[in-house]
Amino acid sequence: MLALFDFDDTLVSRSAAIWRWAHLLVRTEGMPQHAVEAIVDADRKGATPRDEFLDSVLSLPGIRMTMDEFRNWYAVSYPSCYGPEEDSIRALTLFRDAGWKIGVVTNGSAARTEQKLARSGLAPLIDALCVAEDLGVCKPDRRIFEEAARRCGAELTGWMIGDAPVEDVAGGAQAGLRTAWLRGGRTWNGRMPRPDIEVDSVLEAAVVIVTSSRHTRSE
Repeated sequence: MLALFDFDDTLVSRSAAIWRWAHLLVRTEGMPQHAVEAIVDADRKGATPRDEFLDSVLSLPGIRMTMDEFRNWYAVSYPSCYGPEEDSIRALTLFRDAGWKIGVVTNGSAARTEQKLARSGLAPLIDALCVAEDLGVCKPDRRIFEEAARRCGAELTGWMIGDAPVEDVAGGAQAGLRTAWLRGGRTWNGRMPRPDIEVDSVLEAAVVIVTSSRHTRSE
């Protein structure tokens, strides 16, 4: 069986990392503390393109670095704001112990994703990484899910687990996968077909999916 995972705010807490990075920048540059919220707001939960985000942050009062210095500092400092993700390690270990193939499917940056995987302790637990930046196609396009399955050496059957209703849930369902949605305190949009399960964490998703799979095989 195949388990595909979104990355940011599914396997790793991107939201926590951007807050840590904002605090780090404020300390490094001696900026006022209220600048932290302005930095996080400019990120728009990752929706702002990186060049646009960096330009916005660089325009804030108190930044002393030049553009080149700032971009180089960002490339090194931002991944350092990620650390071991114990619940995700436990979740992927559950799948691996049950004989599942594990893939990560993300629309993020290839280089940063690899750095985050290493820092989070998840790299040894996945069979394949599939990044939109490398493929030229993004979730919810079916082709990125197909390529992830191919790289895992598995059929495109199993589960897609993620926090994004369109990219992860709708995209996974259209690719023929069952879906688990990390709701993060949100309520499902009634205009869209519901995910197969709604959970509060990736570990909860792993327990539910692996347990139900074992029961199905034993029947």
